[in-house]
Amino acid sequence: MTFVMSTVPDRNTAPASNEGPRPQFEDVAEVVRYQLSRRSLVGGGAAAALTGLLAACSGGGSYSDKPANNKPVATKSVQIGKANIPVPRDQTLIVGQVEFTVFDSFNNLIPNGAPGSGGYEMCREAMFYLSFATGELTPWLATGYKYNADHTELTINFDPAAKWSDGKPLTANDFKFTVMLLRDRPELFGGGGELKEFVKEITVPDPQTAVIKLTKATPRFHYNFISAIYAGFDIMPEHIWKSQDPTKFKNNPPVKSGPYKLKQAIRNQKMFVWEKDPNYWNKGKLDVGPQFVVYQSTSKQADQAALAFERAEFDVGSIDEQHAKQLRNTGYPNLVTTQFNDPNPRVLWLNCDPSRGVISEPKMRWAINYCLDREKIGKSIWPVEVPPAIYPWADYPTNEKWKNDEIANKYKFEFNPQKATELLDQICPKNAAGKRAYKGKEVNLEIITASPVDGGEYAIANVLKTELAKVGVPATLRSLSGSVHGEKFERGEYDIDSNWAGISFDPAQLYADWESTRAQPIGKNAAGKNKMRYRNPKFDTLSRQLAAMDPAAPEAKPLLDQALEIYFQDLPLLPVIQTGYPSYFNTVFWTGWPTDEDLYQVPLNWWQHFMFILAKIKPTGTKGPA
Repeated sequence: MTFVMSTVPDRNTAPASNEGPRPQFEDVAEVVRYQLSRRSLVGGGAAAALTGLLAACSGGGSYSDKPANNKPVATKSVQIGKANIPVPRDQTLIVGQVEFTVFDSFNNLIPNGAPGSGGYEMCREAMFYLSFATGELTPWLATGYKYNADHTELTINFDPAAKWSDGKPLTANDFKFTVMLLRDRPELFGGGGELKEFVKEITVPDPQTAVIKLTKATPRFHYNFISAIYAGFDIMPEHIWKSQDPTKFKNNPPVKSGPYKLKQAIRNQKMFVWEKDPNYWNKGKLDVGPQFVVYQSTSKQADQAALAFERAEFDVGSIDEQHAKQLRNTGYPNLVTTQFNDPNPRVLWLNCDPSRGVISEPKMRWAINYCLDREKIGKSIWPVEVPPAIYPWADYPTNEKWKNDEIANKYKFEFNPQKATELLDQICPKNAAGKRAYKGKEVNLEIITASPVDGGEYAIANVLKTELAKVGVPATLRSLSGSVHGEKFERGEYDIDSNWAGISFDPAQLYADWESTRAQPIGKNAAGKNKMRYRNPKFDTLSRQLAAMDPAAPEAKPLLDQALEIYFQDLPLLPVIQTGYPSYFNTVFWTGWPTDEDLYQVPLNWWQHFMFILAKIKPTGTKGPA
C-alpha cells in the first residue's frame, strides 16, 4: 500500500518504509481482532453462570443482571471500579490489551524477545514520525536528511540533545552500530533486506552526522528510518549492545530514549507499569501527562472486559464495537469513539505462478474480482461500516496524488456474477461432468487466511467462496495458525490469501516488490517480496525506471499511471475494503482524546505515535476508589 505526507517547513523531507519483517512476536492483527471482533459465544446455562460471575465480581453494571429482553440496564451514572494497579489511579493511564506472554525480555530482534503491545512503544523513539492522521512528517531523534545529487549518498543529522534513559548521549555512532549490525545479521528481525542491498558503508564525521554510502542510486532509502505504523528503525545504544550477543540479550530493563521508563513488569497480573522519566531529553517538545502508564491484559470474556471499561478500570481499549454500541444506546456519558482507517486495506493476494493453474490467468483474476460484493462486505462483514477499496492503498488524502480515476473507471470494479461467468466460460468451461476445467484439470481453488473463523478476513474469504460456488468454481477455505499460514503464504502454496496489503509510501515502492526478479519458485520462501509470484516484463521496466526517480516529480506521473493501468489489467492483488479501527477512550480520569472532529494524531494505542496523545490529554481530577 502507499502513502506520502506533507513536509516539515524548510526541510527536504519525504517518508520512510516499515517494509522490514513484521516482528513475529507482535501480532498486531490479533490486537485489533481482540478489541473489535470478539463476540460472546456463551449460551444457555454457561451464559447464566457467567452473568452470576460478573454480578459477583463487579457489583452491577450494564453487562450483568440483564433483563429478560437481553437489553442492557441503562447507565445513568458511572460506577467507578477499583483498578488492580500498584500506582495511584488519578495519575495513571490504563490501557487494556491482549494476552501478554513475555515479561522479562525487551529484545525486539528475536522471536518472542519483547512483549507485543505492552507499552514498549512508550520508551523507544523513532528518527522521524509520519502521522497518517495529519499527513505531517516530524523529525525527532534526527533533525533532517539530505541526498547527494545522484542519490548514492544519504546524510542524516541527529539532534545533539538526544540522550538515552541512562543519561548517555544518543549519537550517530549508535545509528551506525545498529545499521551495520542488522546489515550483517540477516537472521535478526530487520536484518539483511534493504540494509544489505543498499548500505556500502557509513562514516561519522561528527557525533551528530551519519553519512551512508549506498551501493546503488535510490531516492527512497530514508523510508527505512520513519515510523509510520510500527516503531520504524529502532536505534540501539552501542555502549550496551556492543558487548552482547543480540540473539540472547534480554535488554531488561530496556535502555531507550522515550518519555517513559519501565517501573515494573508483573507477570501474575499480566501487567507492565511505565513511569514518566523526569530526565527525559525532549521534555520541552513532549511533556506527557500521566505519571504512569499501565498496559494490562484484559479478560478473555468480552462481557467482562467491557464491564471493566464501563467502570473506568481501563481508560483505553478493553471493549469492542458490539459493547460500545450498547453503552451508547444507554446514554453512557464517558465513552469517546474515534474512527480511523488502517493504512492496510483488506485484500486478496492472488497467486500468479503458472504452476498453480487457472489462477495464473488474468481473466480468472478478473472473474474473482466480479464475485466480490465489496458494498456488502463493507457494510456487514467488518465490525464497523467501511467503504470499498479500489486502489491498493489506503484512502488517505495524502494518497490522492497517486490515483487516476480515468484509469480506474476504465477497469471498473463491480459485483457482477454474470461477467464472471462469461470470463470463466472462456478460460475454464464446464466439462461433460458439469465441472469447470482448465487444461484438462477440474478447477478447485485453495483459499487461506491467518484470521480465525470469527475474524474479518475469514468472513471476507467465506463470502467470496460462496459467490464462487454460484458460478461453478469450488474452493476450500482454511484458517491457519500464524506460523503455518506465514510459511504457506511465503512459499506460494495457496491460490488466494485473504490478508492485508502491506505498507509503502508511494506506488513505485510498492511496485518494486512485484518485479519478476523477486518472484521465487513455488516452495521457496519469498522473504516478504512478490508473494503472489507476479511476472510482467513491461511492468518490470516501468518499476525500474521509477525506482531511480522522485515519485513526486512531474516526469514520474506518466510512468506511475502506466504501471497502474497494467496493475488493473493483471490484478495480482485485489483490494476489498478500507479497514476502519475505532478506538475507545474513557473520559472519567482523562480528557482531550483525539476525536473524529479533531483527529490530531493516530488514535491507535499500539502505534508508537501514542506518546503524542499522552502529551495532549489532561487529568480530570477524579480519584479512584480506595
